[in-house]
Amino acid sequence: MVKIGLSLACYPQTDAAWSYVPPLGLGYLSSYVKKYAGGADFVVERRPEALIAHKPDFVGLTFVTFNYSYAAREARKIKDALGCPVICGGAHVSTMPSRLDSAFDLAVLGEGEETFSDLVRLWKERGAFRPEDLRKIPGLLFRREDGSLEQSAKRQAIEDLDRIPYPDRELIQDRWSSRGGLVNMMTSRGCPYDCSFCSTIHHWGRKFRHPSNEYVVREIEEIRVRWEPSEILIFDDLFNVDKKRVVELCRVIRERGLHEGTAFRCFVRANLLDDEVVAALASINNRVLNIGFESGSENMLAKLNKRGCHLSHNEEALRLGRKHGAAYSSCFIMGTPGETREDILANFDFVLSNTDVFDNVSFAPLQVMPMTQVWEWAREVGVNEDNLAGVVLEQEDFEDEKHFFMTKWPYLNQKNIPRDEFYVYYMIGKKLEKTIDEMTKLRRQISVGGGNGHPDLKYITENVSFSSITKEKVKRKLRSLMPSRHQ
Repeated sequence: MVKIGLSLACYPQTDAAWSYVPPLGLGYLSSYVKKYAGGADFVVERRPEALIAHKPDFVGLTFVTFNYSYAAREARKIKDALGCPVICGGAHVSTMPSRLDSAFDLAVLGEGEETFSDLVRLWKERGAFRPEDLRKIPGLLFRREDGSLEQSAKRQAIEDLDRIPYPDRELIQDRWSSRGGLVNMMTSRGCPYDCSFCSTIHHWGRKFRHPSNEYVVREIEEIRVRWEPSEILIFDDLFNVDKKRVVELCRVIRERGLHEGTAFRCFVRANLLDDEVVAALASINNRVLNIGFESGSENMLAKLNKRGCHLSHNEEALRLGRKHGAAYSSCFIMGTPGETREDILANFDFVLSNTDVFDNVSFAPLQVMPMTQVWEWAREVGVNEDNLAGVVLEQEDFEDEKHFFMTKWPYLNQKNIPRDEFYVYYMIGKKLEKTIDEMTKLRRQISVGGGNGHPDLKYITENVSFSSITKEKVKRKLRSLMPSRHQ
């Protein structure tokens, strides 16, 4: 039987941060091939180089843009050792197919299950990947005999997601997580929005697709029996696109008792939340909602093309969270072109005014992703297909964060705020992240301890005006750091 090696090519530093989220894509490839292409002997390793010892017939690596250099280096090691074909897939190659490193023989573009299954069938039949055969398979980027690149016809997205078998978690779960912890799953593909910084629509497509609720519930049942998770993370790009679907799914989960002893978590969008949706999510122990508020500034929300999302929606989301006992895990983007000091302070104000309803926050410098609006903005500072410095990370970029942000990161707002000043704001944001984390830990400790006649932290944060004091201290600190720039 054909032996296939699979790995998520990811710098150890970034892998550590996401080690609790097994790469479902690898699990889907395995299960799909087993059901529709006669099966294969799959081996998966956390480090791509570790695949060499298994001597697979060919290797598949998936990665995102900032891991591209690492993935290419690992691919070369594999090719040098085994001489076998190395295939790549994932978001980066789907958005930048014209720049495929020579270490890769071919690439799967976009949704990969059917394309990868065709490749497995071809290998079983021919024992090789020849250009004359590859051009007949939709969804591929491959090399001709002379080494030049050719792209086959576009692969149409899978419409009936119920026909996709559940991911082969036996292959991936224990390598990235542990029994009794968190298990992730996907209940939809595609996103109808096109935020300036996000490239997901170029991988999954703009059309929102989802399987039946019964398909989703059966997977939850299987996860609970096999893995006994304390939490199930619904890893959809955007879970609450279809309100009716979400409310009905939560009802079935609740009726079958699938929330008992298990918490849920998902990614939502502020303008798609209402009382019924948040209540439904809270009813299945979805007590933390992952949400991209992105900014406390109306101008920046517009610049980031958060279509349909306004500050009023963000404020309403917070109100609904308080009402139904749900907290938010949220990201705020810094460094957008046109951002002012007041916009940055608005981010801090937004968080500090709502500490009671944040589980955690992240202040993230604007990332440059191919085929996004941000990519077009970045061209103005020299970023392009031939210059990916600061977009694709190198090992040394992890060694000195300040040096990276001061010299290599594509900063797009120099006209408004000098880079060194921005870095100070970014570091203040990092300190605020830690403050929220500590408050969340304390809140949970008090909640677990309970009783003793003492008011809990929720009461304190909702009734004692620490936020206004902290806000003013932060503002004064900012102005004392750069007094000449705030005249």
